[in-house]
Amino acid sequence: MRPISQIASLTLVAAILVTAQRAVAGTQYVVLSSEPVVDELPPGKLFTPSDIINVPAGTVVTLLGEDGSVNPISGPAAFVVTEDALMPDSSQRAADKQAGPSNLALIASFLANERQRTESIGSARTIIDRSKSSGLDDPWAISIDESAPGCIRNGEVVLARQGMGESAVFSVRLGDGEPLNGLVWSAGKPTYSLPGLIPTNVKSLVVETNKTSTLIEIKVFPKNAVLENPLEVLGWMVSSGCKRQALALVRQLVTKQQ
Repeated sequence: MRPISQIASLTLVAAILVTAQRAVAGTQYVVLSSEPVVDELPPGKLFTPSDIINVPAGTVVTLLGEDGSVNPISGPAAFVVTEDALMPDSSQRAADKQAGPSNLALIASFLANERQRTESIGSARTIIDRSKSSGLDDPWAISIDESAPGCIRNGEVVLARQGMGESAVFSVRLGDGEPLNGLVWSAGKPTYSLPGLIPTNVKSLVVETNKTSTLIEIKVFPKNAVLENPLEVLGWMVSSGCKRQALALVRQLVTKQQ
């Protein structure tokens, strides 16, 4: 165990580092990623007041705070999570202050479950895998590879697929309307944006190719939510069941800090 004086010194260093990166001291943080993987800092681990966060030398841990801040910390470092109140600018980003802790708990549970799932199938012990880029890297692109909820913003529907090597002809049916037939998805294009904005009364869409038929339940980003606040967006995606998009957003948040 580190001597108290050493922890205090490292706490000061970490506090200066976090301040320099425009992070705001809060009362809870959740681990989005640690690179390389550290058993003590797995994705989904939640830190609450009085917890000590130790980051080993050579490791970068990315934390999401309850104020919506994304904080990369390079080791060696250690700091204590405090009871500090959120600053005014952060309060404006998160209109509902009570949503911070509840969203963090939801996100923490989601990331922990995803980590356990990848471990159970023999995958790497991290959910932040950038080895294969595709349209699924876009948090606002809906996968057509499986029937699941799809999250959209501003009425825009963007579709994504895993295979990009060949062109594809497909159709889309919005709700109970007539299908849009003969749509062409060009080879090498990771995403496809549907023309126009989706009507507000449309709650689902069906995408059909010559191989698959996928039902997507549309989830629309709330008008009163803050699109610039990662905590609000990620919490909403998780609660809406848009798991692939939520993971894509986590990857994006981590990548932007590097």
